[in-house]
Amino acid sequence: MLHITEAYNAGVGRAIDSIALLTPDREHHLLWSARSDASPLPDFATATHLPDGVAARVRAVRDSVRRVKPDVVHAHSSWAGVYARVRPLDVPVVYQPHCYKFDDPSTASIVRRAYRAAERLLAARSDSVVVLSAHEARLALSLDRRVRVHVLTNAPTVAVAPARARVGDEVVMVGRLSAQKDPEHFARVAKLVNRLRPGTPFTWIGSGPTSSRDRLESAGVRVTGWLDGDRLVDHLDRAAVYYHSARYEGFPLSVLDAAARRVPVIARRIPAFDGTPLRVVDDEAAAARALVAVLDDEVERLQTARATDALHESMSIAAHVESLNTLYDRYTREHATR
Repeated sequence: MLHITEAYNAGVGRAIDSIALLTPDREHHLLWSARSDASPLPDFATATHLPDGVAARVRAVRDSVRRVKPDVVHAHSSWAGVYARVRPLDVPVVYQPHCYKFDDPSTASIVRRAYRAAERLLAARSDSVVVLSAHEARLALSLDRRVRVHVLTNAPTVAVAPARARVGDEVVMVGRLSAQKDPEHFARVAKLVNRLRPGTPFTWIGSGPTSSRDRLESAGVRVTGWLDGDRLVDHLDRAAVYYHSARYEGFPLSVLDAAARRVPVIARRIPAFDGTPLRVVDDEAAAARALVAVLDDEVERLQTARATDALHESMSIAAHVESLNTLYDRYTREHATR
């Protein structure tokens, strides 16, 4: 399997690492770049850094396919999808958008139409599209009704913790500092909560532009930068509640990781969470009220924790591995007959 990404340092990288760790009987190769310091895990047979420039990256994909001779190319996120599909390859391409950019409600409609047109053009060169929710499956089929859609049962990337009692007062979010994750929304919620409940600490685990970090810090939010597995677990274990502020998603691993560590989750209402048991809120004022309620009312905390546990139970590692093997087995069989 040849995995391609230009966002290895974010949740996409954690997802790829998880695939390699959970399917060790398969040979995984990585063609990657990152927007900040990152290093691939040693679980890949090879790990090759993408060169700079779109044309050079398209050539690098073709060179890697000739060298590795993979059963399938698995392109993770939109730019990797471009590099792997803009020119036809001699092997099937599985495309996993990790959320479609044209699904961003904050983007101007003309820009969203341009993103959708590009995705529709490239969809014909996808042998399969891997999605993480029913909403994302509908988006994939809206681009090309003929495409094979594989709904991947997602799973956390951290170990599951036992049930726990209330811990501290900290509200946490994990993600890249980007418009999609909407750190400005998180900052406004932090200010509202601290008007209702002064001294409530807010932390953002992740990194991105200095301007986004500055706006969070000016709202009293601590920004840690990216944390590796053990440090991420340690910080989640100190959190009282996890609040997911993203405008749109495929399905975020950070929510599953928080659920696995038994942190009660409250999320902004977006289509990715439709049909899940998660507690969702419609706006910043509702988010602030819900967070204060979970922090100050044990009944509210337990109800939110039970909803979070129900999400975790529906997305197990065993189901994730079975879903990955179903996806990859098809290409392994086809490769053997080519």
